[in-house]
Amino acid sequence: MVNPVFLFLEIAATALFVGAAAAALRRGRLPFLELISAAAYGLLLEQSSQVIFETYRYSPQWTLVLDRAPLVIGLTWALLIAGAMRITDALGVRRWTAPFVDAVLVIMLDLAFDAVAIRMGMWTWVDIGPTDGWFGVQAGNFYTWLFVTLGFSFLSRWLRDRAVRRQGVEWLQLLVPVPAYAILIASIIPYALISTWADAPTGGALWLSFLSIGLFAAVGWRGIFGPRRQPPDGRVAAIVDLRLAFLTRFCIQGFFLLALLVMGFATQLPVLLITSVVLISADVWLSRLVNQRRAAISPASPLSAPLAPAPAPVREP
Repeated sequence: MVNPVFLFLEIAATALFVGAAAAALRRGRLPFLELISAAAYGLLLEQSSQVIFETYRYSPQWTLVLDRAPLVIGLTWALLIAGAMRITDALGVRRWTAPFVDAVLVIMLDLAFDAVAIRMGMWTWVDIGPTDGWFGVQAGNFYTWLFVTLGFSFLSRWLRDRAVRRQGVEWLQLLVPVPAYAILIASIIPYALISTWADAPTGGALWLSFLSIGLFAAVGWRGIFGPRRQPPDGRVAAIVDLRLAFLTRFCIQGFFLLALLVMGFATQLPVLLITSVVLISADVWLSRLVNQRRAAISPASPLSAPLAPAPAPVREP
């Protein structure tokens, strides 16, 4: 039976991805290949995670499914990672910290929606109760999200630099999902060892996941506000438009906040409501910071296009 909410999400995400892909192709071959490889990476993650680790499974009500992985999830992964990379470049962070900033931007979304999504029946975590982990979400999920983004961002940025100097190198972007996935698997080993040593409860070592997020955030903060930052631009190498990057984030956050309120879980689980509001506010602040930095280096640019639905405008010349 088709779930109308799931179908709406599939259509909306596919439309956003197709639009992003068309825009990326107009920018050049490499931005398009980065977006396509990010989508392939997302599908690889979802399929292999269910086959190898068997920690969660998707609802059978998704319409477009490649074996066990809904197509929309892979496309959404691509939009999230590409959008995070675009925002990071627009911020002008210190070069080596960029993958850490990307990872923090992506995990901000998962913290807001994963616990809501399982209550909507989108996917189910195996052998974990609704009060285990992060309100029913396996704690290790947040840890792995950090390294999912870190590996792909690091390799894509490294390849992006070399493609400027060597013609034809950009085609190697299609292979990036493989070593990025290897980085992810390697990162899981210390988490598993520490969790076992600490005798983590059902739902995983939440403290370890939040400690990791804190460390990534500390590195990202230094990259954003510390010395030797890059110019806040990134239009030439952008995978997606800056407005689309923020629009995607606000749409996802707004949808799951609305679901939280409509289903009545906001009063039952106020921590989720607070988390959602705080993270939306953080994105509004982030959009303003991007505006300020870009306006500071190009005061004469026509930066007048407003960003919707966020109250803070983000403009793309």
